[in-house]
Amino acid sequence: MVIFMDKQFNFQELHAIVSTLRSENGCPWDRAQTHETIKGNTIEEAYEVNQAVTDLSETGDPANLCEELGDLLLQVMLHSQIAEENGEFTLEDVVDGIARKMIRRHPHVFGQTTYHSIEEQQADWDAIKAQEHGSEGGEAMTPADELKNVPAAFPALIRSQKVLKKAKKHELISFEDEDIFKEMLQSVVDLQMACGHSEKKEVLSAMLGKTLFAVNKLAAKYGLHSEMALTKETEDFIQEHDNV
Repeated sequence: MVIFMDKQFNFQELHAIVSTLRSENGCPWDRAQTHETIKGNTIEEAYEVNQAVTDLSETGDPANLCEELGDLLLQVMLHSQIAEENGEFTLEDVVDGIARKMIRRHPHVFGQTTYHSIEEQQADWDAIKAQEHGSEGGEAMTPADELKNVPAAFPALIRSQKVLKKAKKHELISFEDEDIFKEMLQSVVDLQMACGHSEKKEVLSAMLGKTLFAVNKLAAKYGLHSEMALTKETEDFIQEHDNV
């Protein structure tokens, strides 16, 4: 495959390039990859995109974001190419699937539905998602199924917040401010007591987990992103101690 670098490539040509890399005469490293071996790369590239968005806000230069989005797109292309070779699905299936999902989940844009509030739209979005899962499994998921369906591979703060949002939707626990702060305060007291027995690391770890989980309820209630909040606080701390 002859490549002319003095041109702008399109999506179809990128597909052909990735296919060539995986071909018999392609790159040994690319040919050796599987879904499992590159899943870590996919996570890393997603984080690189996230960092590039932060950098864009500070520098106003979009070049790095453009590059990182390309790196993340490559992971999609590689997974799709591997899947096609395995007879699982094709890149066209991926594109078709997400296009149909966006049309299905936006009936107010691509259909005749009218929403009168954000809350009404969100409720319908959740209902459509439930129907999608129901059509795959034969029946709609139970609240317990929804909790279990949150991917375990998510970072802990993100996963717990998504679980808590589903718990809030189904009113599984109280999300009144008074109850949340009471639980937060109690967890801090328990954590302090656990510190008196610091030789028991598993107890201290459990109490720390309960405290973090209690704090995350506040994020789930008010639609805050706990992962981003902690990231910003960490960056602020680094900046405050820049000259130490």
